[in-house]
Amino acid sequence: MTQKKPLRERIREAGGLYLFLNTRLIRIAGPAQVGGGPRVLPVHPCGHCGRPKHEHVEGPRGSLRCPSEPVD
Repeated sequence: MTQKKPLRERIREAGGLYLFLNTRLIRIAGPAQVGGGPRVLPVHPCGHCGRPKHEHVEGPRGSLRCPSEPVD
């Protein structure tokens, strides 16, 4: 049966506490998930006209007005 090295010695060999913990964490959780491509934001249609809400015009009181409606 082989003897384990003391924790202090294993940490020193790994290059310090941070590197020791980081390698253990990566071994358990896996590498970081970076990127993933462009995110597509959902388009919320208007319940009245069915067009996307970003095409609407803000009314005088802060409400949204459909772009096809006449101005009051």
